[in-house]
Amino acid sequence: MANPSPQNAPAFYVVGAARSGTTAVWSWLRQHPDVFLPSVKEPGFFAFVGGTAAPCNGPYDLSYVAEVATDALDYDRLYAAKGGKRAGDVSPIYMIDPQAAARIADARPDARIVILLRDPVMRAFSQFLQHRREGIEPHTTFEAALLDEDARMQQGWSWGHGYRSNGCYAAQIKRYLDVFDPTQILFLAFDSLQTEPAACWCQLCEHLGLSPHPMPQNQRVNASSTLTCLPAWPWITRHIRHPGPIQTWVKRFLPRSLTSVVRRRIDAATVSVPVLQDKTRHDLAKGYLRERDAVHNMSGLSLDGWST
Repeated sequence: MANPSPQNAPAFYVVGAARSGTTAVWSWLRQHPDVFLPSVKEPGFFAFVGGTAAPCNGPYDLSYVAEVATDALDYDRLYAAKGGKRAGDVSPIYMIDPQAAARIADARPDARIVILLRDPVMRAFSQFLQHRREGIEPHTTFEAALLDEDARMQQGWSWGHGYRSNGCYAAQIKRYLDVFDPTQILFLAFDSLQTEPAACWCQLCEHLGLSPHPMPQNQRVNASSTLTCLPAWPWITRHIRHPGPIQTWVKRFLPRSLTSVVRRRIDAATVSVPVLQDKTRHDLAKGYLRERDAVHNMSGLSLDGWST
């Protein structure tokens, strides 16, 4: 299926990185009166066009996959109600997918791009915690997940399970610089979103050609740093609450009253949040050092606060 024509493609794209503030930026932008963002939070079209968003193997977020637009007509429908507003697409998969940048450039050569960068060590650990919370990470330790990462990705697990590889920003950034003028790309640091949100908001509005607007309500969303505990059996909760053979069996054979009791007990069972070990932090950071200068030169951001 061909990409949407340039006149229908959104004007701007927040392409990632995942777990680097994209949800916060999405939340801010949807409060601007001149911005249109579709009901689907992460359309993902330019990564999955003509294919499927479901990975070949491993656990994955069923609701995310169900909402991804893989057909050009479906993608166009998401923006049918945009009117005269400036439309955007916030999809962190676009940073990871090797073809997304070129596809966006083909559909909308004048697109404005926003890239958010976070210390890749903390980004990876945050992704792990999110997956543990959602029941799509079988390993209970970050270290075990890292050891299995290469094998998992070769087996076709979801892109989000690339904890280490997704933080290799240099090649990802280069794909956008290869097809867009640097003036079309805005880089923002995750730490700045936390400490200087008003300044980042002004930069966003200016870069996207939006009229000045008061800083939106700035509540922390989708944060892993504030977690106090994790579900003890998140995979069980996930299978019970989402369509599938287990949910079908539960509905067929268990009375609703008993199901409610079981759910409450499962939800009440928690475990402590894993802590990032110093050795793991150091080992991961060492692997990113060789591309650090390139990331700094391409983005213009200070990386002084990143793990070493």
